Amino acid sequence: MRDPDIVKAFVMPFEKVFALTLVSIVLLSSGAWAQDYDYVSDNHSWSLSCNQSGYVLRSQYPVTRFHEAGAASSVTRQKETLYLGRSCDASSTVLGEGKWCWANGGFFAEFDQNRMGFPRQELVCQNSQDDFSGCSC
Repeated sequence: MRDPDIVKAFVMPFEKVFALTLVSIVLLSSGAWAQDYDYVSDNHSWSLSCNQSGYVLRSQYPVTRFHEAGAASSVTRQKETLYLGRSCDASSTVLGEGKWCWANGGFFAEFDQNRMGFPRQELVCQNSQDDFSGCSC
């Protein structure tokens, strides 16, 4: 036979621990929504923000790139910013000017000698006026 006080002593702390754990999970997961959504291209992670001109993707960590130019080739290692404009223009702090488009399979930006693909990813901003349907591939 069980002693009811021993059962209560075990059950009550378990319920409190379970409730506190549940509250902690809810609070921690809601904080994740406040962070920028991560995008991935060529094994680099990017954060998205939006402005009146379009989308702005910023690399979360420095990106290392080899720039082929024969004897004058070089390597850069820095955080980058990628701008995707309303008129389907693209601009990169490292790669220069280009164009971008989206399709059902993701979106990409194309520059002179580089292409940055974001497969299976969709650009989403909070503003409902962010309609870039003219930039479809």
